[in-house]
Amino acid sequence: MAKEGPATGKRERISKAQQYTILEVLGASLVLGACVVLSIFLIKYIDFNTLIITEKNEAISEYDQTLRNVGICVDSDNNGRLNDTELESCDPNATSLADVEGSLRYNVLVSMAENDYLESVARQRTENCYDDLGNRIDFDELYEESTNELDKQRYLQSAKICSALRVVPDALPAQKNTEALMASLNQIFILTGWDPDRLAPLEDVIDSEIEGVETIPVQLRVEGPSETVLTALNNVERSIREFDILTATVEWTSQGLSLQGDANAFYLETGMELEETETLYATDK
Repeated sequence: MAKEGPATGKRERISKAQQYTILEVLGASLVLGACVVLSIFLIKYIDFNTLIITEKNEAISEYDQTLRNVGICVDSDNNGRLNDTELESCDPNATSLADVEGSLRYNVLVSMAENDYLESVARQRTENCYDDLGNRIDFDELYEESTNELDKQRYLQSAKICSALRVVPDALPAQKNTEALMASLNQIFILTGWDPDRLAPLEDVIDSEIEGVETIPVQLRVEGPSETVLTALNNVERSIREFDILTATVEWTSQGLSLQGDANAFYLETGMELEETETLYATDK
């Protein structure tokens, strides 16, 4: 058996040192790799949470802006936002119109309600709008002075009915009612002094270009002396209900003029979403 010399011992010690070095490098590589993976995860996690926080802040800001624009809550300290205390104490029925001047609520219940142009085309008020002496009841004042929730709602509804605001549902109904539309057109022709020969709804519906507004297609035909036809067209044009003439054919006849046309009337779409839900994703995948 050969005797081991000093060189053999050195080689063994070097071999063990190399093994330790390899193990240390391997361990350092594993730690470094884990740190890199963890760092990437944390960066993505922070970015995603930043995105969520940003979207939440925007939603809160828009909600706050909506409340102030509509005039539901009062910004008592006039700092341009509603704090927690103002939101907790917010009561739309207890909010005075004088405190939300410039808001949508104020513009509708005050400015529009007293608008002379709307009043000029409005139908006559009902007898419920006047007191026993024949004076017009100021429901806005009663609304402001009332402290009862039910009374406030009743006065608010009466203020809408007895002011120029009653024109709005006449011009743009809140639901589809083809029979009422036909009755309105028939009334227009009665005022014209002409008995319609043909007045019927159409099957083909053309979508409105305005979001939240739907159409009711109608077909009408007017035939008679030119003065009668022109009067009918003028009365349709002056009607508080909007009619969009899509196509029209005018012919000369032995009686004068014959007009046949297709038109759209409009109504508000029901069930519009007032709130939206948005889903956020960490990546496009």
